[in-house]
Amino acid sequence: MGAAYASVGKRILAHIIDGFIVGLGAIPGLILMFVGIALAASSAGPRGQISDDAGAGLVGIVFLAYAVIFLGVIALWLYNCYLLGRDGATIGKRLMKVKVLDPQGQPLGFGKAFLRELVKQALGGACFILLLWPLWDDQKQGLQDKIFNTHVFEA
Repeated sequence: MGAAYASVGKRILAHIIDGFIVGLGAIPGLILMFVGIALAASSAGPRGQISDDAGAGLVGIVFLAYAVIFLGVIALWLYNCYLLGRDGATIGKRLMKVKVLDPQGQPLGFGKAFLRELVKQALGGACFILLLWPLWDDQKQGLQDKIFNTHVFEA
């Protein structure tokens, strides 16, 4: 293909940027949670006690807020998978000017990108050192790249 493999530093920075962007999906749920807490606190009596109704409402809002946080984060994570599958680059990878491509130099498609990112998250969750695999690999492939036969190139 002729393109150079992306450096580990660029890959790590792209991963951090993508993580930050996915984390933004939590903002609507966090706002909802803080509004619920403020509403419950505003109904407190002179000794700081809240009524049973206000407490029950707060519990409901907290559960709803967690659902909104979950959905927001999952939606942005899936959007990253979509971009990776379509273009070979998430927003973080675009900013760092790297692309994930198959052996023919093509983007992965959504299904393969989704599975690659799922494996990458599982590996990172199981043992962080597995995310550093490209440091000692001659083709700078992460374990997820070896599994799905992909490479990360300079774009």
